[in-house]
Amino acid sequence: MATKKSSSKDTDPQEIYVSRSEKKRLAKNIEEIAKELVELSPAHIKKLPADDLLKAELTSSRELKGGALKRQTKYIAGMLRESGTDEILAFLAERKGSHLKKTGEFHELERLREDIITEVLQAREEAWHNHERLTESWESETIPAACRRFPALNPKALQKSALRYAATRKPVHRREIFRQLHAAMERQQFAEPTPPAEEV
Repeated sequence: MATKKSSSKDTDPQEIYVSRSEKKRLAKNIEEIAKELVELSPAHIKKLPADDLLKAELTSSRELKGGALKRQTKYIAGMLRESGTDEILAFLAERKGSHLKKTGEFHELERLREDIITEVLQAREEAWHNHERLTESWESETIPAACRRFPALNPKALQKSALRYAATRKPVHRREIFRQLHAAMERQQFAEPTPPAEEV
């Protein structure tokens, strides 16, 4: 069965999650859209689905402050009233969705790091009570799970960094655990093939 082309009344399922409430809020006051636009980075301004004149005004607004910035924002809002905002709203929604995804990934890595640290501290305390010395091959449940999640991880290097943190409590080893997790996550993302487009 052929898929019906979306009309203006249809809403993409992914957009519901990211931007339906945001779109309604921004539509109440076009100056809110202008305020978000003037805060965009130069890289995002370059990708903005807008004409060169609007991009130039947004770029120049980055050097303004106070009343000058407020006047410039109002001017940009006037430009948006004339040109329309549908494509720009879609761009802002996609950008926010990307930010939410990165935030979620960051929290996942933090949870894994804290679980690893909790395990190694408990293992070190147990070894101390048993008058034993904890080695780099200490047992962990979280590290194998993390390796299944991110196959590029080196479990021995992760165990070593965790043990060093348990022995010294130095933040540098805590950061190293996160760095290893983050690097493995990035390698997996780059290795994942782009899914083929759905046929219409």
